[in-house]
Amino acid sequence: MNPPDIEAAHTDLSIDVNPPTKEEIRMVVRQIKNGKAASPDNIPAEALKSDIEATTNMLYLLFKKIWEEEQVPMDWKEGNLVKIPKKGGLSKCENYRGITLLSIPGKVFNRVLLNRMKNAVDAQPRDQQTGFRKDRSCTDQIATLRIIVEQSVEWNSSLYINFIDYEKAFDSVDRRTLWKLLRHYGVPEKIVNIIRNSYDGLQCKVVHGEQLTDAFQVRTGVRQGCLLSPFLFLLVSTGL
Repeated sequence: MNPPDIEAAHTDLSIDVNPPTKEEIRMVVRQIKNGKAASPDNIPAEALKSDIEATTNMLYLLFKKIWEEEQVPMDWKEGNLVKIPKKGGLSKCENYRGITLLSIPGKVFNRVLLNRMKNAVDAQPRDQQTGFRKDRSCTDQIATLRIIVEQSVEWNSSLYINFIDYEKAFDSVDRRTLWKLLRHYGVPEKIVNIIRNSYDGLQCKVVHGEQLTDAFQVRTGVRQGCLLSPFLFLLVSTGL
């Protein structure tokens, strides 16, 4: 299926397209949480935080190279998929939710990207969209729905409510449409190219007990466990 014809914005949003600064990197390294399982590169958060200045200097050089070449390391494209049980019989694959353990240095880079984009892009979705947005929640939507229902009862008018449950929401995102939507909302091409490259050649291994399966390619959707994924899914759902 061909992606929809979506035009790029005539002007880019006011998003910094210079390489990440040491100040940005230092702030994010300080904020990463300890105790998270390491990814295939075996670099835990604690290692990065043990000497923040040394980490900042090393990541600064790496991030600068990534920014100039628009190519992310292959280690960042590998993940270990952990199965989290949901409701229902555990003999069925659909009753598990997958979380991918990804590179911690890669998460630092993505957090810098997200910090740069989120405020500028957050103004683009319609105001009624509250998913994955700061200072908004399901409570806002529930309150709005209650008011609408109460008014419908008061005015004795018909009311139709449509609830949509996205099955495997993150996995169902069409990436070609996503890249077009990023440009449509005015995200600079430099940043879109870097994000797109981070999805080229993605592969995962499933953690089963204490063993790993063979690697397999991940060709659709946005990554479970990636800091950018809720933000990217928001843009796609807004464009529907």
